[in-house]
Amino acid sequence: MKGQQRVHRRSGTVPALVVGAGLSLTTGLAGAGAADLTQFSIEDLMQVKVVSAAKIEQSLQDTAAAIFVISADDIRRSGATSIPEALRLAPGVEAARIDASRWSVTIRGFNGRFANKLLVMVDGRSIYTPLFSGVHWEVQGPPLDEIERIEVIRGPGGSLWGANAVNGVINIITRRAGDTLGGLATLAAGTEERAIVGVRHGGPLGERLQYRVYGQFAERDGLVATDGRDAGDGWRIGKGGFRLDWTPSTADSFTVQGDLHDADFEQNFVLPSFAPPYATRSLASVDATGGSLQARWERQYSATSRISLQAYYQYEDRKDPLYIADLDTFDLDFQHSFPLGDRQEIVWGLGYRNNRDQFTDTAVSKVRPARLTTELFSAFVQDQFELVPERLYLTGGVKVEHNNLSGWEWQPSARALWAPHPDHRLWAAASRAVRTLSRGEQDAERINLLVAPPSPFTGNLPALISLGSGDQALDPEELTAYEIGYRARLTERLSVDATFFYHDYDRLLVGNLGEPSFEASPPPHLSLPIFLTNTGSGAKSGIELAADWRPADRWRLRVAYSYLDSDLNNDDTGSPIYSDGNHQQVSLFSSWNPRDDLDVDVWLRYVDGNETNRVSYTGSNKIKPYASLDLRLAWRPRKEFELSLVGANLLEDRHLEFVQEAFAFPVEVERSLYGQVKWAF
Repeated sequence: MKGQQRVHRRSGTVPALVVGAGLSLTTGLAGAGAADLTQFSIEDLMQVKVVSAAKIEQSLQDTAAAIFVISADDIRRSGATSIPEALRLAPGVEAARIDASRWSVTIRGFNGRFANKLLVMVDGRSIYTPLFSGVHWEVQGPPLDEIERIEVIRGPGGSLWGANAVNGVINIITRRAGDTLGGLATLAAGTEERAIVGVRHGGPLGERLQYRVYGQFAERDGLVATDGRDAGDGWRIGKGGFRLDWTPSTADSFTVQGDLHDADFEQNFVLPSFAPPYATRSLASVDATGGSLQARWERQYSATSRISLQAYYQYEDRKDPLYIADLDTFDLDFQHSFPLGDRQEIVWGLGYRNNRDQFTDTAVSKVRPARLTTELFSAFVQDQFELVPERLYLTGGVKVEHNNLSGWEWQPSARALWAPHPDHRLWAAASRAVRTLSRGEQDAERINLLVAPPSPFTGNLPALISLGSGDQALDPEELTAYEIGYRARLTERLSVDATFFYHDYDRLLVGNLGEPSFEASPPPHLSLPIFLTNTGSGAKSGIELAADWRPADRWRLRVAYSYLDSDLNNDDTGSPIYSDGNHQQVSLFSSWNPRDDLDVDVWLRYVDGNETNRVSYTGSNKIKPYASLDLRLAWRPRKEFELSLVGANLLEDRHLEFVQEAFAFPVEVERSLYGQVKWAF
């Protein structure tokens, strides 16, 4: 058994299990019922292949990392209409809705509109923006029907993926063109999802070349303010893309893919004002366009040796009241894996990235220099060594990077996996990771946050509080992480996965108050600058649990639980930062097939109050704990036709999930209902 697993991992062949386990719908919608995960055993699912944790294909069970796979079938049965919603299936992932279009997504804390310690990729292409450190979830990512699986790694991945893979890595892997032959049309409409229309078609272009093209348009209604009034934050987005897969020989494979998006949002901002009440709510139009073109070549020299070369170009252009910026990115990545003797497997690679950006001043922000080109050079090597055959495996690796802003950075890791029994795995890891600073953090001359009303403290003048980087150079944030995990198939129907972690942070960015000054520019006011410094440090620790249970052949239950404890402080003042405390999440997802053509799905979640409190236009907003219940019923009268009805957040009329870090206008998530039709042709 073990030897067979290693052959699959090294040869690059994909066992039939991977295709069957919801990771692709082979012919239109036909696979939606046939590939249901309730039909596969716990042992089969633990052998699902993953690539993001080690940059080579290996089974989930034999991965020395806290990894969770969200399959295409999981996404379909969850009833999710966006990637952040689907990510809630994974333990340790915090995904909260800010308003109708904006999301905060993180792993192991530090959540926010721009969660800056999480690397997110689509087929290995980073969608993390270096403009303001984060992901624009409202525009990034493919349509859900294009996704084969989402690999979620909790914990550092810097030794392979580089800077910003600090608290975790999310790799969204799309389907090969050959797995989406034929046509697919989808339509969803409801109380919040006014219309989500998608069309896809794939086919062969000769014996060895397949293609796929798709288009999607979505229009969503706005949510409600905390006082029950319409927030007015509806939005529209159009997406389109293609993929070509060519295998000219048994050794070579080529993939070319691209996408475009154009979005129009209505988003609420609370902007500083010198007139009472010193803050103005602005419902502003936000325009966001972007696209990418990506090519990958892979050659397999033997069952245990291969090389790959990947290049991509992407651009993004965004206009909103906070910042106006555009970014062009070119990335080149080379990788080579080969065996060294009978017990070692070496992976190494080189990388280059070029970012070229341009900022335009707004009433809120000013970045200097307004234009900048940065370059990143990187190299990594990893050695997997079988110390005791079929029992003990050691993995060591390091990535070295050089960038314009912080110079040289190195990120090592050491991992061990012990298999005392064919159904049990114990693993441990120690890693170092860094986060390079964004342009907004490193070069912000001024970001006007808010205006405090006149008071004796301010000399009876309004006080403008602004954020800036100051004159000193800032260092990258740093993490040293320790993890222990246990993964097991306890019975033929029950598996568990548990992880304990301890994260030690240093050089965290903290805002410290500078010297006040008088500014005569109309109207006269007091300037209270806040400068970013690397004076934060402390620790986070926690546990993450996942269980998969099959009470019956047609019934699957999945439980995910996470607990996070935070103790972070400002070294200069000794005061806590990020509102240290604890945070818990529980998810229970039930999938039942009373018949082959019928799905009944129930998803119950509980979320503690968010880790941080935010100060907004309506005052201090503490996020209260909440529970949500989603129900989905789907029927397939024919194998190529599916009708489904989904109700979300059914336990209450509305609830608050998150308040943005700054310029925040709190918006509550409403109960919603939508129906969907899928037709494969």
